[in-house]
Amino acid sequence: MRELVYRWLRGDGYPQNTCRSAIPLLLCLAWSMWVNVRPAQAEPTALSGLPRIAGLAAKYPNEAGIGGDPDVVFADDFESWKNGGTEPPWKGWSVRRNKTSRTRVVPGRVAIGGSPGFGEGILEVACWSEGSGSQVGGLSLKLGNYNHANEELGDGYDELYIRYYIKFDQDYRGVRNHGANLGGRDVTRKGAAWVGTAGIKDVSTRGYFYSGVQPYGRRGDTEFEMGFYSYHLDKKGPWGENYPVQNRIPISVGTWHCVERHMKLNSVDTDAADGRPDGVEELWIDGQLSIRNPAVRFRRVERLHITLFCLETYYHGLPEEYGPDRPIKVYFDNVVIAKRYIGPVRLQGPNPNLTRD
Repeated sequence: MRELVYRWLRGDGYPQNTCRSAIPLLLCLAWSMWVNVRPAQAEPTALSGLPRIAGLAAKYPNEAGIGGDPDVVFADDFESWKNGGTEPPWKGWSVRRNKTSRTRVVPGRVAIGGSPGFGEGILEVACWSEGSGSQVGGLSLKLGNYNHANEELGDGYDELYIRYYIKFDQDYRGVRNHGANLGGRDVTRKGAAWVGTAGIKDVSTRGYFYSGVQPYGRRGDTEFEMGFYSYHLDKKGPWGENYPVQNRIPISVGTWHCVERHMKLNSVDTDAADGRPDGVEELWIDGQLSIRNPAVRFRRVERLHITLFCLETYYHGLPEEYGPDRPIKVYFDNVVIAKRYIGPVRLQGPNPNLTRD
């Protein structure tokens, strides 16, 4: 029964859905009983076997100096943006600019564990409706050659951790949307699709992959859960796949939450010209592991790497209530991209710290 449940969680022959799907009620009941009767000292079996280690953020109180860590690829605390908070201070971020969104740094700070936090600036991504169509705002960051093979940005990465703090505005309500994307495209291949290209069943035919992290909840909700929306080789249809949330950690509007994702690309069997099912995607919320999928296939060729990260919000048509004078807002801060687990911010002083150790 345990292996059957694992197969369901991984999607190996069973629909990727919740207990409200066509999966027999008995299977869901068995899963619930198995989790709830485990020994009190054990972690949830589906998420066990992982070392409880301190993240690299534990070495840098208030994030001071974290950008210089040898394992850190990129970091931004949004304290140095120029021109009224509309321009990043270095080449890197690309800011989306259009008629239905606004991306800028505004005054504010992350509140952690009852502490007012530190710093003076946070990123605000505001979107609004002007009748019809989609709305998107935010930032993108190249992590390797993305437009072409001679971009002089390197090949990219096979494994990365990305951590950021997020707050949904107090007036935010559940609405159909997508969130921060991570992916890559084969720049040696003619016609390779851009990260975020949707509606394709076999992504390998277009030489790309991506996986987003976004909030899930019913329309109008003030509490959600974060999950993946992944375009990998084995998804069942033309759209992305949502991995089951194995440890539900509520996300509430008006509250700062720490989100960290881990992507490890699968290895490639060059003889068979195919990908092995050993890629990994993990998600931590406030330092607690929420989702772990250890059998993902993103690529069939080794030259495909992680080369783009988008910190954004994308809405499939906002309700009219979110007009230009009352946009829907999401805030971000303390973005770190690294080669190993980062963990929540360590506050300086006697304040409680939400860490993994």
